[in-house]
Amino acid sequence: MIKLFALVLALAMLSQSLSALWVTAGFYANRDFIAKNQCESRFVLNSSCKGQCVLMKKLKEQQEKEQQQPDLKLKEIVLFSQVTESFGIGEYTGFERTVRYHPQPEPHYLFRMEHAIFHPPIS
Repeated sequence: MIKLFALVLALAMLSQSLSALWVTAGFYANRDFIAKNQCESRFVLNSSCKGQCVLMKKLKEQQEKEQQQPDLKLKEIVLFSQVTESFGIGEYTGFERTVRYHPQPEPHYLFRMEHAIFHPPIS
């Protein structure tokens, strides 16, 4: 499944990078139709253009399309969560304790693994 996905992704990237080749191949496949119907100099007798002007336009449009890059905006997201717990003691109700969760770990640990791993050799 992963190999199939990698193959499809590689083919998609290859087809995108060879877009000028696709435009050129489409031009040569339909050259007679383009020369008769779409060429700018189709009304000029003995013209040597034969649709090259249309090919150059399409290649220029394709190159401009590839040059345009999307406008990316980077945003920083800060994680902050606040949980409010209510509990009551006898008559007094409504005490609130605020617990805050931050993405940073606590600076003091009760158990440190490095003391179990890194120690002087036993003689």
